[in-house]
Amino acid sequence: MSPEPGPGETNIVELPEPARKRTRRNVLIASGAVLGTILAMIAVLLYSPILAIKTIDVEGHRLAKDQEVRTALEPLLGTPLPRVGPSSALDLLEGQAAVKDVVVQAEAPSTLKVTIVEYEPVAVVKHQGKYRLVAADGRTLAPLAKRDGVDLPVISASDSTSDPAVFATVTRVLASLPESVLKRLEHAGGKTIDSVELKLTNGKTVLWGNAERSADKARVVTALLRVEDEPEGAAIEVYDVTSPDHPVTR
Repeated sequence: MSPEPGPGETNIVELPEPARKRTRRNVLIASGAVLGTILAMIAVLLYSPILAIKTIDVEGHRLAKDQEVRTALEPLLGTPLPRVGPSSALDLLEGQAAVKDVVVQAEAPSTLKVTIVEYEPVAVVKHQGKYRLVAADGRTLAPLAKRDGVDLPVISASDSTSDPAVFATVTRVLASLPESVLKRLEHAGGKTIDSVELKLTNGKTVLWGNAERSADKARVVTALLRVEDEPEGAAIEVYDVTSPDHPVTR
């Protein structure tokens, strides 16, 4: 028989801790330490002035005024670089009509590079002797001091812009045209959404109709104009592509 345990003694024998349990505990401790370090680093990056923005470089804008863009982005100065994303810059540029999107790039330790993506102008609107550039959705992008030097067709405010539906149809048509054709247009307009007409710089007319199948019509017009450029091309005054499968010239 085993002797009875004396005062303060116990007959419970402590077994060694299993190796698997010990390893698991060590892994958890190590993981916690790594996680704590990562969180501390994130906190430093997000809130420390070490990476605070001191310089903002802006590029890519042609229509938006440089000083207005830089002034709008000034609230980002002093913000840590990791806390600034595209939406931060885009929200500040909301008042710039020509700005469609932005791309931001952090350049450590303290420079933010902002590349502006602008809407493409498709026409010039003339109203009371003044000109302005417009995008495919009809939005005004920028005023123009003069018409010269801009290879885009003019939309007269008197015959198209008074009706929003007609104006939107005309701008959609212009947006479907390749640059090579846009440069040859002098005027675009229409009394209804089904009667869009384009006037070329040489005085000739393109009868377009409505905005349906604009991509097909654009291909046909491009081909017809290319044919006319040939020396043997017949003299043509009107290109009718209202039915792109059966274009008519006269």
